[in-house]
Amino acid sequence: MSSSYETCTKEKVISYEQRLFIKTALRRIGINSNNNGFILFQKAIIYAYKKDMITINLEEIYKYLGKKNSQPHKTIESIIRYSFYNVNIKKLSTNYEKIFGLEFSMEFFSIRTLIEDFIDILESMEA
Repeated sequence: MSSSYETCTKEKVISYEQRLFIKTALRRIGINSNNNGFILFQKAIIYAYKKDMITINLEEIYKYLGKKNSQPHKTIESIIRYSFYNVNIKKLSTNYEKIFGLEFSMEFFSIRTLIEDFIDILESMEA
């Protein structure tokens, strides 16, 4: 017997344009595209978006990526953190508002808030 709630629990589908936006925006905010963290950041954003996370659960994201990449989740966390903390600050402060329409504040900037901001834009691209 099928449930009337099935449509609510399906994963979202991410379009080519949304994937391209993620990749381009990560470059524009200064995340180095030559390291593994860049790819893992993309995957983390896509996973959170597909799962329709209202509250970003970084631990769940790291565990999922760890399983998918056959690595301990602590290694995944370390790689993403390295990319995040080595972002080009000049590019970040210059382009953040242009991309997300939000004033950049280093005080509130974190991996979690960055993923949340990406999800907001991806959801606006759905329509």
